[in-house]
Amino acid sequence: MVEIIFLGSGGGRFITITQFRPTGGFFINSSKRIYIDPGPGALVRAWRYKIDPRKIDVLFVSHRHTDHCNDAEVMVEGMTVGVTKKRGVLIASKSVVYGDEDHTPAISKYHLNSLEEVHIPNPGERIQLGEDEMTITPTVHSDPTTIGFILKTPVGKIGYIPDTEYFEELKHIYNGVRLLIASVTRPTNMKIPYHLCTEDVIYMLKEMSQKPEMLIMSHIGMKMHFANPYKEAKFIENTTGVKTLVAKEGFKVKMEKNDIKLRTLRPAREL
Repeated sequence: MVEIIFLGSGGGRFITITQFRPTGGFFINSSKRIYIDPGPGALVRAWRYKIDPRKIDVLFVSHRHTDHCNDAEVMVEGMTVGVTKKRGVLIASKSVVYGDEDHTPAISKYHLNSLEEVHIPNPGERIQLGEDEMTITPTVHSDPTTIGFILKTPVGKIGYIPDTEYFEELKHIYNGVRLLIASVTRPTNMKIPYHLCTEDVIYMLKEMSQKPEMLIMSHIGMKMHFANPYKEAKFIENTTGVKTLVAKEGFKVKMEKNDIKLRTLRPAREL
């Protein structure tokens, strides 16, 4: 069994600064405890849903944009128990660790030195995480070092598509995953560079020979938010036949060998 808990579903600069949708990323509890893309509010919302950052094993950060990496350092502090123990694994894009011409690194040398392992992988590389295997996937984004992944678990593959524009390889890369989490920032007829829109997802799914059992839309931008993402999800589902849902804070997915179960958690702590 694998559990996934969403600590928000928002993305993009305007959703981030308004917090119309939280931007805490999501968490996978498999043979290792993996936190993905800890944007603003990740730490607070993790505690809100009983995710103890001191027990996180792996932090995955897809790229250096604030809505994906803002709480990365404090999550490292959690993994290393306040930088008192050398533990935890960081898997991150080159821009997160080294910065780029527009950004400083998202994680200081002080925090990097507290970790047991730091991986800055290229697409195609594989990393063993307990009983699971993570394969790094490519993107086409304004941060050219952005990475996604496919996590192979005993109950099936989980794919994560972070910020990227559509490119033909996507339909092959994620073909055969059981659960696909995709950053679908824009609604129908509102395509922008470097991000997926509803039509992109429909085209990708229709071209797959082994479609996912379920698609979960996340990284909802302001235009998608006001266009009604639930309506867009229904359109994707009706057109492709793939069950499509919209992530939200507290949304929990339980993957078992023969079933995928859903529920919405009640917060353990109020903000």
